[in-house]
Formats: sequence, structure tokens, C-alpha cells
Amino acid sequence: MALSQVCRPLLVFSIFSNLLMLAAPLHMLQIYDRVLSSGSAETLIYISLIAAVALTLFGICEMIRARIAQRLSTQFTVKHADALFAGMTGGAVPVEKSNEIMRSFNTVRTFLASRSLISLYDVPFSPFFLLLLYLLNFQVGLLTTIGAGVLIAVAWLNKKLTKDSQKKASQTGTEAIAFASAIASRSEDIRAMGLLPALVDRWGNMMGAAINAEDASVKQSSFFMALSKSTRQILQITIMAWGAWLVLNGDMSGGMIFAASMISGKVLQPIEQMIGSWDGINRAQSAYTDLEKVLYGQENKIEKITQPDPSGHLTISNVSLTLDGQDKSLDILKDINFKVSPGELLAIIGPSGSGKSTLARIIAGAASPSTGEVMLDGCVQKNWPTEQWGRWVGYVGQEILLFPGTVAENISRMSSDENEAQIIKAAQLAGAHNLINSFPDGYMTKIGGDGVRLSGGQKQRIALARALYSSPKLLILDEPNAHLDQEGENILMKSLNRLKKSGVAIIIVTQRRSILKTANRIMMIKEGRQVPLNANSERPKPKTTANAGEPAPYSSIARPYPYRSPKSA
Repeated sequence: MALSQVCRPLLVFSIFSNLLMLAAPLHMLQIYDRVLSSGSAETLIYISLIAAVALTLFGICEMIRARIAQRLSTQFTVKHADALFAGMTGGAVPVEKSNEIMRSFNTVRTFLASRSLISLYDVPFSPFFLLLLYLLNFQVGLLTTIGAGVLIAVAWLNKKLTKDSQKKASQTGTEAIAFASAIASRSEDIRAMGLLPALVDRWGNMMGAAINAEDASVKQSSFFMALSKSTRQILQITIMAWGAWLVLNGDMSGGMIFAASMISGKVLQPIEQMIGSWDGINRAQSAYTDLEKVLYGQENKIEKITQPDPSGHLTISNVSLTLDGQDKSLDILKDINFKVSPGELLAIIGPSGSGKSTLARIIAGAASPSTGEVMLDGCVQKNWPTEQWGRWVGYVGQEILLFPGTVAENISRMSSDENEAQIIKAAQLAGAHNLINSFPDGYMTKIGGDGVRLSGGQKQRIALARALYSSPKLLILDEPNAHLDQEGENILMKSLNRLKKSGVAIIIVTQRRSILKTANRIMMIKEGRQVPLNANSERPKPKTTANAGEPAPYSSIARPYPYRSPKSA
């Protein structure tokens, strides 16, 4: 629901509420002009009972309006939360802006359930109450019109003069929170490197800037709020005094003075409330504008048709990735072409920073190429439904991220209907079954937060089990043995051989020579380009000499392992 849309139930009960508010001034008018002049106790009792019933209904309407506002907030959350989360995790929102987007989402939710929203529905009734004043007395109506104009001018000035300060306050506050969230996740590294004093100093400077900006914003808005409140009170006194003058001249009755004073308050009060809550209204509107960009893209996303189950034929065609800089563009990858068949293992090697991990992320679907196509069984990656692609493609990145939860939940990819047999099968295939059973609670051991802290090798083996949970046809591993000891590496090699025999196409990015023994082909990436290794076997040529004490480079493999087809492997 957009903030500019009208909620009909809230509008209907706002009509009832504002009409029932007339009970008090009408009761006052009848007391002074009818009861006191006639001395009728019976009339007093009846009109008081009628007023009490009307004000009771008014209270019920106010309660219902508050409930409707809360329901609007709930409806907004239910309708947009999934799309927003999908946009944030699906790449539609930059990582550095995720905290800001979530903050905007909570700002809109809070506003929809607040009194500020309800007060906006009272503003349109100010002209109705103003018309009643003109019917009571033209001069009182004119005086109230002038007062309303003054308050509207104050509201306009409030909006115009506080816009920049509110924007700056919001921006600096978001930057400080984002910085704190980023460094909080690296607390151990911060302590180890003694960075805490410097980071605390920087965060203090950012919070200081946020506090100063917030103070300047509140200073301006509080001035206009105080101005509106004092102006309204002065107007109330002026209207009362002018009414008394009219009574002295015989132009109004005594009851009309009090009725006119109360009705004029109904004209001015919504305007004053709007000025007082203008900061929140402005923040909510700005927050919704930020959210709308993400929500529109997600809600208008075209649903992709489900593809047939793949066999695992991967084709990389002219894949390039270019980053646009201020001065010139930087080619991360340039014209990468290769194919991998089911049951085949391709090892990608090359110097650090050559683009190997980037290529792995593009193949897995974690990043998008500037040009070129990634195809699985002839279907372009972008035409695969995301969930189906994730089922048939397993990926273990260089940086392992396990989610807060149990080991079983992580292996099952946080599925709500996890398959226990499938979890154990994936763990066994990854060689992690015995490791997991050595944990205090086995598969139900909690990790993350207050749970068990895992080593890098343990994380890699659990991440491999997670990648194998859905029985993928394509498996992409980025440095899968970087944190493994010899035993763990032997288990990994056995797992890879079993996967090859079962017909899984495997791509491994590696810096270690040992894993090349199980590879069918080797491809080198250097400075973002494919570098031919050998015209016949695509393997590195051995050098005849090497500097003493230096490890042999990739072009100097001790044994030039011959090409092995998937069948012979």
C-alpha cells in the first residue's frame, strides 16, 4: 500500500469520529442556551445522556481507527517483506545499502501504525468544521480561517526549511549504523590487530556528526512545533474574546461562544498535529520512496518457466566482466570460453587476482557477467528460475558463510521441510558425517551466535554437504581444500571421485597441485584471460630448471598428468 493511497475503512471511521466529536460543543450550546434559560432538569438529563452515548461511540471509533492503522502496518509487512528480502539477497540492493533499506522499511511500518497517520485523516474535516463556524457566526468563521492560514504557512515553512537538515540527519545516522554493523562482525580480527581504539575513534566521529545533524534537525522542527502550539492557543483566546464581544453587542448567544471555541479547536487541531508530526511524515514518505524502487522491481519481476531437469552440460560462451571506473574501465574477465560435460572435472588455476573466483561466482549465479552467456544444458542462466538453478547447481565459495542455526538446518539450506535422510546422505558424500557426529549434539549442534565455533576446515566440509544436499548436476568449488588438513583433503578427493562417477560436472578453482590429480582438464586464467597450457592436453608444461628453494609454479607440474575422459576416470 502506497502512502498516498486512501484506506477506505479508516476514512469511514474518521468520518464517524469527527461527526461524533460535535457532541461536546452541541451539548455545551444546549446547556447555556436551553437548559439554563428554561431551568428544565429533564432536558439536562436527556441531552447529557445523548452526549454520553455519542462520546462513547466516539471512543469506540477511535479504538477501531487505531486497530485499522495497526492492520495497515501488518498488511504492508506481509505484502512486501518477502519481496524486500528477496531484493536484498538477490542483488537488487547493494550490500552497503541493506541496513538503510531495512531501516526505511521499519520507518514505514512504524508510521502506518502511528497516530500521525490517523491525524492525517482528520485534516480533510477542518473545512467542514470551518463551515459550521460560518453558520454560527461569519466573523468567528473568518477569524478562524485567518488562524488556519497562519498555521498552514507555519507548516509550509516547516517543510521547506527542515527538509535538508532532516535528510542530513537520516544520512549520517544510517552511515554510523552501517559502519558499526560492518565492524561488529569482525570483532575477533579487530582485537587481534589492536584496531579497537582507532575504530572507536572513527565511529565516535561518525556518531558525533549524526548527533549534531539530528540536533540541528530537531532544533528547527521543535521551533515550528512550538510556534504552531502557541499560535493555536492565541487564536483560541482571540476567538473566545471576540465571541464575548459579539455577545455583549447582542450578535451571539452565550452558548455559541463556547460552541464556537470548541469547534474552532477542531479546525486548528489537525493542522497543529500535522506540524508536530511533520518530521515523522517526511521521514516515512522519504523511506517509502527508497523502498519503492526495490519493491517495484521485485513485484514486477517476470516469473520464469520451469526447465526440464538438466544432465549437467555446462557451456561458457564469451563471458566478460568489466568494471567502469572514473578514469577508465577495468577488464576483470575477457572472452572466457569452455565446456564441461557430466562426470568431468575441470580445474581452474592461475595467479592470485587473475579472476578465477570471479569466474566461479559468475558460473554459480552469484554475479552477472557484462557480456557472454552461462548455459546449463543449452538454457541460458538468466532463463532458469532461481530456485531451480540453486537446486541443480551446488556452490562452495572462497568465503564460507554458515547461517545461525543447527548443522542440519545449514546442510538443508534452511529448508522448513528438511529431509533427514537427504541431509545424512549429503554429509556422507562430503565426508562430513563422522565429523558432525563428533559435535556435542551431532546434527542438531547449533552454530553461529552462542553456538559452537567451527574451524575453517569444518566449515568447508559442512558447506560442501550443503552444496550436495539437492543432488546437483553441476558443482562449483572455490579453493575447497584451502583449510583442510591431509586427512580432510584425502576425504575431499574420494568425494570428488564419487561425484564424477555419479555424473556430476565439477569445476574447481584451486591453488594446490594435489587436487589436479583427479582433474580431467586444467584451464589457466591469467589477468582475466584464458592462457593455453598445452596444445594437446591443456596441461602445464614442466620446466627443466627451477630456482632452488622456490616452489614450482603451475607451469611446472612434476607429472604432466595425461587427459582422462570422464569414463576412464
